[in-house]
Amino acid sequence: MVRLERTVEAADGVELAVTTYAPEGRPPEEVALLLSATGARQERYEPFARHLAQEGWQVVTFDYRGIGRSARQEAQRRTASMRAWGEQDLTGLISWARGALGARRLVAVGHSIGGQLLPFAANHRLLDAVAVISSQRGYWRLWRGWERYAVWSFFKLYIPLCLRLFGRVPMSFAGLEDLEREVAQDYARWGLSEAYLWPDGEPRDARFAECTFPLLALSFEDDTHYAPRRAVEVLLRDYYTSAPALWCHVEHGRLGLAGLGHSGFFEADRCPLGWWSDVSVWLRQASASSLPLPRREARDGVPALASIATPILRAPASSQAQGRVLEATSLPRAG
Repeated sequence: MVRLERTVEAADGVELAVTTYAPEGRPPEEVALLLSATGARQERYEPFARHLAQEGWQVVTFDYRGIGRSARQEAQRRTASMRAWGEQDLTGLISWARGALGARRLVAVGHSIGGQLLPFAANHRLLDAVAVISSQRGYWRLWRGWERYAVWSFFKLYIPLCLRLFGRVPMSFAGLEDLEREVAQDYARWGLSEAYLWPDGEPRDARFAECTFPLLALSFEDDTHYAPRRAVEVLLRDYYTSAPALWCHVEHGRLGLAGLGHSGFFEADRCPLGWWSDVSVWLRQASASSLPLPRREARDGVPALASIATPILRAPASSQAQGRVLEATSLPRAG
């Protein structure tokens, strides 16, 4: 295994801390970008990155500007926002991977906010396939019960109070990096509004409909605090309307498995490694006309992801434009 730390320029020239993982010998031409959750350092994804590298991928992890090793320069912190993460950081990394790494096949795996940022990259059409893990539409009304008001309080009260007191938002209570001012402001703006609004009030929701890459989504029944089923469903059904998609919602209780919560998929001692391989094979083979997950026997009582995958069925494009969606019968419409 070859692990290299380097810096790569975002689209606007800001330097980002990047780590690549590859098997010994000539680096593979199949490249996987790993997109972190809000405030998560890239080191969190190293076990998963190493596994993909062992399966023949050249894997790229990185810190968004203002996070981890990409927070050491003033320009990285000063220009940090969720908009910049998508428009500048991801655009630059996708271009770099296609060019400098010579990616013949380029895929992305987005965790949480990572699955929401991809449409804002100007060159997302260069991606051959995308998997999103615990990615959701983070609008507070999509939560249920008391958690709905906890999410509202975080965006409406906690973030503004922290910005007034500290100029940034502490997130160590969740094991995450502090959020720079504009990152937190974008986060709150998106969480309190049904639309992805820019500071001038411009909605950017339409960017999602431009994404046509094959999409695999994984979510987990015990991930109620961060990515409840309803919020995941809305992201897949109402935003990624042009992406051919499969959805695996893991009901751990029914399957007799331990829950994974919001981040457990990326932990080698918690996630069934067969699922990592299932995702790897899918990323290598998926196309707009062929989406099936690999079929295999259950291992140690853990089923293959293929056995719980559900296609997201939609109406033709002309009907989508009018907001009409044909859904699989097993996916109840979110109200």
